[in-house]
Amino acid sequence: MKIFFDTNVYVAEALLGEATEQLVQATQKAGWRIFCSGYVLDELERVLTESFGFSARLGTLSRRRVLHRARLVEPGASRHEVVKDIKDSPILKAALAGRADYLVTNDKELLALHPYEGLQIISMTTYFELLKNEGHIRLEN
Repeated sequence: MKIFFDTNVYVAEALLGEATEQLVQATQKAGWRIFCSGYVLDELERVLTESFGFSARLGTLSRRRVLHRARLVEPGASRHEVVKDIKDSPILKAALAGRADYLVTNDKELLALHPYEGLQIISMTTYFELLKNEGHIRLEN
């Protein structure tokens, strides 16, 4: 299985920690491949530092953490566009270039495209349920 996490997943991981981190760790333990792009890495650093006011150090550490777990994919020229929010197009293009099975995002414009040419575009909540149903996340009582 190939997974492409949108920037908002990594931002949630940096801000919320454990809950989102569990998604990424379960993905790794399942042996599923995680893909990322330079665009996502740049956006992650920018959002953490400029939008949330965190230190450049946190941005850099978050970037390195993603690079440690993900394979980098860079899309070439492509006809694929997210018309309602053109800033989301690089995310869609990278997920397609990596031939991801799932694009995990909480972005409403991307979610509205589901499914897109064989790419399943799902929310973090839906992805959590998928991992749970596959037995990769077990809830403690």
